[in-house]
Order: sequence, then C-alpha cells, then structure tokens
Amino acid sequence: MKKVSLLSLAAALLLGGNLMAQEPQVLIDDQFEEYTVGNKLAVEAAAAGNDWWTTWSSQPGGDEDGVIAEYDGTKCGYLTYGVDQVLLLGDEQSGIYDLEFDILVPDGKNAYFNILHHFTGSGTGNEWAMECYLHMTGSGTHAAGQGVIKVGGQNISLTPIYDAWMHFRLHVDTDFDVAEYYYTAPGEEEQLVHSWQWSLEASSNQTATYGRKMAAMDFYPPENATRSMYYLDNFRYTKLSGESAPDLTVTPDAIDRTILEDDFTTVDVTIANDGNSIGDWIGWIDFGEGQGGTNTNQIYYDADFNPSTGTNVTGVGLQIEEPTLVEVGAKFCGADYAGSAMGTQIVSAQYAFFEWVDDSGNNLGIGIEPNTPLTFRIYGQGLNNQPGEVLAEKVVPYDEIVLNDWTVATFDTPVALTGFDVWVTAEFTQKVDNGFPMVFDNVAPAATHGDYYRANGNVGFSKCSEVFSSDHGNFHIRMTCQGTPAIATWASLSKNSGSVMGGQTDTFTVNLNSIGLTEETYEATIVIKTNQEGMDQIEIPVVLHVDLDAVAESEVEMASIYPNPAKSQVTLEGENLNTVAIYNVAGQLLRIVKLDNMVNNIDMNVESGVYFFSIYDNNGNNSVQRVVIVK
Repeated sequence: MKKVSLLSLAAALLLGGNLMAQEPQVLIDDQFEEYTVGNKLAVEAAAAGNDWWTTWSSQPGGDEDGVIAEYDGTKCGYLTYGVDQVLLLGDEQSGIYDLEFDILVPDGKNAYFNILHHFTGSGTGNEWAMECYLHMTGSGTHAAGQGVIKVGGQNISLTPIYDAWMHFRLHVDTDFDVAEYYYTAPGEEEQLVHSWQWSLEASSNQTATYGRKMAAMDFYPPENATRSMYYLDNFRYTKLSGESAPDLTVTPDAIDRTILEDDFTTVDVTIANDGNSIGDWIGWIDFGEGQGGTNTNQIYYDADFNPSTGTNVTGVGLQIEEPTLVEVGAKFCGADYAGSAMGTQIVSAQYAFFEWVDDSGNNLGIGIEPNTPLTFRIYGQGLNNQPGEVLAEKVVPYDEIVLNDWTVATFDTPVALTGFDVWVTAEFTQKVDNGFPMVFDNVAPAATHGDYYRANGNVGFSKCSEVFSSDHGNFHIRMTCQGTPAIATWASLSKNSGSVMGGQTDTFTVNLNSIGLTEETYEATIVIKTNQEGMDQIEIPVVLHVDLDAVAESEVEMASIYPNPAKSQVTLEGENLNTVAIYNVAGQLLRIVKLDNMVNNIDMNVESGVYFFSIYDNNGNNSVQRVVIVK
C-alpha cells in the first residue's frame, strides 16, 4: 500500500554549498530503450543487468510491476492503477544528488510519486521524505490541472499539464540537510518550486527516524483504474559531490569539580564539527556497576493484568497475508532508572501471551506460528531513537511459551545497567489469522517509550500509539534487575542527543549536585556515540568532590519560601534574586526558573514529597532550602 496523506511544514532552508571539485558520478541512467515493449519493467531491467527497479512488495514480474511501452517513438515505462514501481537509490546519506526524470500524463488521468527515507520491501516500516500528486489534490482526489508536493507537513502547489512530457529534478544535499524541487514545463525554463529540510518526514515537521537517507522512489497511480495512469522516461540519478564526513571535537576532555553540601554546579560540553557532513551524537552518563548482591528490582511501564477477568489486557494483530516476524518492546531511559536500578544487572525479561476467544467461544490461540520460537533481546543505546547493539539474547522454544501468564527468559550472561537507554524486546512470528500476539495493558495513553514495534527485523521501531488507529497502552514486557544500585542522582545531562552541521557547534550542560551526598569523591563517565567513522564513541571522565566543611555561605538563606509545606504553588521572596534550580529528593534537576521580581510565584505541578530549591542571587551567592509539597 502507498501513503497518501500529509499535514503541515517547517521553515525552508537555503542550499548549503559543499560541492567538491570532482566529476559528477552517474549512479543510474535508464532511458528504457534497451528493454522489450510489452514486458515487465523490473524483469526487463534485471535481465539487462540493471538491479535498481523492483516493486513495493519486492515482487518483480507481478501485478505491481509496470510494463515497457512505446509512446511517440520512444520507449518508456507505462504505469497503470495497481502498479507500484520502486526505484532503489542505494540508501545514500552522505553527499549531494540530483534525481531527474520525465512524466507524461494523458488527458483526464492523474499520477503520483514519492521519495522514501527508508524502504523495507514489506509494506510496513517505511518512511516518506516527499510526496507529489499530479492532477490530484493532496488527499488523492482527481483534480485536473492541480498538483501538490507534500514535504515537512506542508502542501506546496504546482501546475501540471496533460499530453506532454514534464521534467522533474530533485536536488538533495544530505550533508547540509537541504532539498530542492524543480519543475520544467514543455518550452519553459526550469522553476524552483520549493526547498525544505530534507530529513523531515513528508507528513509532519518532525525529523524522520532515518533522516537524511535516500532509500528509494515509488511511482504509483493511486486513485482508481479509470483515472490513474502515466508514462515515465529518462531517469537519471547523479552524485554531484565528493566524499564527505563529519569531523567532531568534544571539549572539555575531562570534568573535575568540588562543591559544597546541598549545592549544585553546571559544566558546558561543546561538540564542534569541522567536517563537511552533519555529525549526529547521542550521550549518557555511565555510573559503573554497583556492589552486587541478590536484591531484585523489576522495571516496567505496563499495569498488572488479571487474565481471569481480562483486566488490563488487550491484543492486537497486524493485518498480514503471510507469516510475519514481529518484534515488540520498550525503552527504559537511564534518567528513569537512575534512582532505583543504576549499576544493577539485567538478569531476565518477560512477555505475556494470551489465548483469545471470539464471540462464539471459539479458541483463537495466541496468534503465533506453531513451532516458532520467542526471542528476547536486550539492546544498548543507538542513534535516532533506535536501539544499538544487541547486548543479550535468549531464545524460548515454542513448547516452553507460557499461556495466559508471563513467559520468562533468563539471560546466560547478565547485562550491567550503567546509565544508557536500554531496550527490552520480544520477537515472534505472527500467524496470518487466529489470535493477537501483540499484547498491551489497554491503559492509554501509552508511556513515552512503552509501545514500540517493528516487522521483519529490518526496519526501525515505531510507536504503536502513533501508527495504529487506537492507543492500546503499553506492551506487557518487563525486565528484572539484580544487585545493589549505584549512587547515580548526582549528575545528569541537559539533553542527550543532537546533530551538528559542518562548521557549527552543539552544546549540552552537565548538571552536578551534592544533595543528600556524604563527603567523598564520586566518579562517572560521559559516553558520547557519534556517526563519525573511526570515532564512534567518546568518553569524558567526571569527578565530583563533595566538601562538607566549607558550608558557611551556603547556609545563608537569601529568600523566604512560603507556604511550606505547600499544596501546589509556593512564593519565593527576596532581594537581588536571579534564578532557582529545583531538584527532587533523588537529586534530579526538574527545572530552572528565572526570578525577575522581589516576589515570585512558582507553580510546582509535582507529586507530594520533598524538593530542594537552590537559589542564586545576582552576585553569584547561593543557598539551598527544602520545600515540602503535600497534595
């Protein structure tokens, strides 16, 4: 199936100039002249040694494959309703490219094509970069003389014609993340229709998971057999630039600070890019392993289920035509488990399957192919909100899967949980019918990271609540950790990911605090993963010394805070005040508030508990006061 929708747009960007002195390299040049009229397009291409054509379901020669035709003395591709022709672009994500081709739409007909950031060949897990409708509205309805480009969530108009070859050129600079759409009507000069940020999704102004990648083009007559058909010719795909890569430098290379009791300080870390391609990074603080032991802690998002009553249980199955490999899971961020499981070891994971019954009382089973296993995995942290490397894997045979309760997999080698965002997943083969193997708690809205899935193992994970028509809550998936947690609330990052354009910098802040700490030295490591070849991981040692002897100035209260205890709003009153940093009892920084007046009202909007206000005045003096919130 094809995507036929979009919403709004992001600001257009100017084309960056990083063209290097090098002859252009033609990657694909297909005039169709060497093919046989009447034969299938992708089959003919393969026979000629051209492996760039396929179909949406990766089935050349089938109904989705167009045919070779002759129009006005030239051979070309002939695409009718039901055809879903795909041109593979090689998953390029570095360099500058031109995509050029001609389209002719007969009088009264319409056409559609798109570019994909990610193409799976399975119908699911694809990501659209751009969509174009010719003689159609953006909703896919026939409209003679109208055209729409959908990029970054915005609809851009153009004016197509009938019965003549229109020329299209898409110029994509993946290094500077810019794209330009050019259109040439017969006898006219080439016109720039629109420019935009290339890495955005076609349907929104959000960055796509596979961002700057050029995966494929899809040529698809979408409306119906009466209206949808067109001709395609003269395709050329050219790489215009030389090699490009990020060149990242991180400063400082070490952090060593001494602070007082119940105090905090910050350190900025800068990532500079001296290369000619965008540098992507993701980071976390590694606190190391704890003291070991037998204490256990279960980490999860889902609500407890009761199979006898059906409480907190709902099942979903993908609409598929053949058995499909499905992987479901959750991501547990380091900031979320810092106070409870940091430094412990992941010893097991668990997922729940249920036997489903239809309205007539017929048992539909659990929804997975007989004699296929259930595979649990623990992944490390990767770029672009996707999992990284597999840290542990355990296969549970089909006959050991537990029905209507938890199936538990104990890993042969435990995984130390030291601060990275960890992914816990379960993979199975879904049947074509009978049963619903994707099992949720039916408690919506789902947690931010509680409902990820992917199909066929070769695509990025998507949130079910953003893809499915309904939000089914969180997957019934959990991990069990064992050991004594390490102290991990004394350091945090203001942000943990970003992208740096060539010649620019990105900065994040390391927040250090001594709230609740004893007088000693604490050590950790900032880990930064990047997309730079040969430097995929950077480490910055962090040392914090807590000094309880030099507390005199810190004990001076510079402001009055009332009421205390409070229900929700507190008033902070004092002279010459600048800012207040608010921490929870675990030492996590919640927010920083600028104090502009002598009397400042602050809406806490937090749960009941003890909080710490670290107050600074305009002279740099600081004091920390405790505030109790009681709902």
